[in-house]
Amino acid sequence: MKRREFVRLGAASSLNAGLFGMATTSAADATVKLDRFGGWTAKKFDATGFFRVEKADRWWLVTPEGNAFLSWGINHLHPDLWNQDYNREAWQKTLGLQKLYGPEFNAALRSWFMGICDRFGFNTVGVHTSLNIVNQPQPQMAYMQPIRFVDLPHWKPDIPDSNFMDLFSPEFASHCDGMAKKMVLPIKDDPFLLGYTMTDCTLFTEEDLRERPDVIGGKRRESRVGWPRRLRNMGAKAAGKKAYVQTMRNLYRDSIGDFNTTYGTPFDSFDALATAEHWRPQTQLSNANETRDNIEFLQRCVGKYYQTARDAIRRYDTHHMFVGDKINANTDSLDTVLPITSQYTDLIFYQMYGRYEVQKPGLDRWSKLTDKPFINGDSAFTMTTDIMPRPYGPVADNLQQRAEWTAEFFHRAFERPDFVGWHYCGLIDAPILVPRKASRQHSGLLNGFGDAYPQLEKILKECAGDIYNIAKG
Repeated sequence: MKRREFVRLGAASSLNAGLFGMATTSAADATVKLDRFGGWTAKKFDATGFFRVEKADRWWLVTPEGNAFLSWGINHLHPDLWNQDYNREAWQKTLGLQKLYGPEFNAALRSWFMGICDRFGFNTVGVHTSLNIVNQPQPQMAYMQPIRFVDLPHWKPDIPDSNFMDLFSPEFASHCDGMAKKMVLPIKDDPFLLGYTMTDCTLFTEEDLRERPDVIGGKRRESRVGWPRRLRNMGAKAAGKKAYVQTMRNLYRDSIGDFNTTYGTPFDSFDALATAEHWRPQTQLSNANETRDNIEFLQRCVGKYYQTARDAIRRYDTHHMFVGDKINANTDSLDTVLPITSQYTDLIFYQMYGRYEVQKPGLDRWSKLTDKPFINGDSAFTMTTDIMPRPYGPVADNLQQRAEWTAEFFHRAFERPDFVGWHYCGLIDAPILVPRKASRQHSGLLNGFGDAYPQLEKILKECAGDIYNIAKG
């Protein structure tokens, strides 16, 4: 990008009215008017001053001004990607800076980012983005605020046992309240806040927790002990152990004999179970009843987690949406916990990498479990290059196929009455030239120097410009 274009885009994105401000779409239909949040002014709802959801023929997000909104987001503005040995000089020239750190860099990167969003038609800052950069001095685009009450993301190879907190304990409730108060109070009146999210693909099920020789970062991950096994092996005073014993009492209708038959144990009462520590550290996966019991208790754990987190947020903010975790739909997590999480959240926030034909059966299935809208919060299609030998996600044969898969998913997903958002992964390439990406890479819509992939740019702009026409059929 030439310096003069950067200045032009930066100036256009800094209007007091916000990024959109009654602009027209940039592609297919120049008659579609947008409010300052990117909402479609031809489809009106009650204005509440905050984002919300409403069902009218199909599900919609609704802007604070009361206009229909579909979330087209972009992820992965991580400043270090702009300041690598291989691309530092190029970004110094593009941004007109000598050093790529500090307040001047943050301001220049933000201005460039807003220009790119305007150019490609993005209307949402994805959850995997440095909000301290894009929201300073004040937000101009819809965004989600993560509050990681539990630090259990699927991509971390090393997670301390202490991160699996006793969700039933007063200490966990106090922990959530403290985090909510700190994070929520400063932004509780922000109209650009789309909602509160939590952890990225939380480790819920045995499938999530099993040993993996190859995680995203490339390092082997040991198997983990999740909430059902962890809490059932605690001592009698632990709140989680008490919840487990009560759950088993209910499941086995107070018959300790039936419980013993499942587990091959000699307990003479559920009170004896309550006092037993470290009595069953492993799960016998071939034991169908034990698997059922663990799922039943996991769902109770997740319910307590979500209720506690939501209540903590609501204590300080009663206006914005509670979105919850971005739940991993490439494992069995979403199928397992959706019946519980959907009781607390305003929408379903999931992650799934796959072409539309792969995601469709899940979306069809999940829509029968809950009448709520869906946002895929992080996914895209990729391809290999010399410096991107192992990119994360479905790998296309070439750029043209990558663009075709992108257009296919965009159109078919947003045609669905239950689908209201896709947050694209990601902004610029993270190749092997970035040390932390040596084992596994992420593809972007631009290369590491900021040059767009032409066919992909054309498709993305066309899709963004036609999003409301696609949704209305």
